[in-house]
Amino acid sequence: MLKVNVSSLRVLQMLQLLFEKDYTMNELMAALSEVSKERCSNFLVSKYINTCRFCGIDIQKINGKYTLLKLPFGIEFSDDVLSLFDDIRKYSSELRLGKNIRAYNSLLSKINKRSDRYYSKIETPEDDKNIQSFEFAIENTLKINLNYIEKGKSILILCDPLELTSEGRKLAIIINYNGERKKILYQDVISIAASNIKSSGSILSTSVIFKLHNQLARRYTIRPDEKVVGIEDDGSITVLNKTEDKQSLLNRLLKYDTLCEIVSPKVYKKEMKQLIDDTLANYGK
Repeated sequence: MLKVNVSSLRVLQMLQLLFEKDYTMNELMAALSEVSKERCSNFLVSKYINTCRFCGIDIQKINGKYTLLKLPFGIEFSDDVLSLFDDIRKYSSELRLGKNIRAYNSLLSKINKRSDRYYSKIETPEDDKNIQSFEFAIENTLKINLNYIEKGKSILILCDPLELTSEGRKLAIIINYNGERKKILYQDVISIAASNIKSSGSILSTSVIFKLHNQLARRYTIRPDEKVVGIEDDGSITVLNKTEDKQSLLNRLLKYDTLCEIVSPKVYKKEMKQLIDDTLANYGK
């Protein structure tokens, strides 16, 4: 008869639980006791967690819950597969398929624990009421009442929720406000509440046209959401950008200095000028 090391079995059972979701210590004790049909104490579960850590399995306590972040072995995904992941996210977002987005984020979370290449930078807290309200509004095509901090001030607006995304490794939301696509870091969000007002049901975006000159025009890499709509005799190119949120785009174009010129819309040209003036003011010019 095959002998089974009970402690090893419990470690594997605990890993299987943590692979599916995060647990507080009490929740993990109860879940592991139910799976193993034996009482698992705080002492035993802590011992199993430390055993995993010793073996290079990254388990951390985040917001009071034990979270499996990374396994020391994994699957190598090709660039084509990673591109497919991004297409799925993009299409789910554009079609406003709330349930699909949640399922997709859950899939990516599991992939990240098994992959040699970290893909998704979005960590979505499952029990966060603001996130739940945001996704509920997307799923039911409703506007949201959004309260957030901007330049140290509290702003309250009624807007269309578009998608959850990231800025670096920080969670962010994308909304549509007055026909303008806007990205807001989740750390700046005070509250999100679904309204009873139907949203447009489609993602509105502002098409931005800018011109690049000289060596920048020659070395510039066109992004997936951009296309070249004009080439001048002197080598300058005119680029159309449809999906990047305003602040990110303006901050990016500002780095190109005099080699970049916003053509339209006028409101973007005006805000770019204000951004330049504010920057110069910081240096007393």
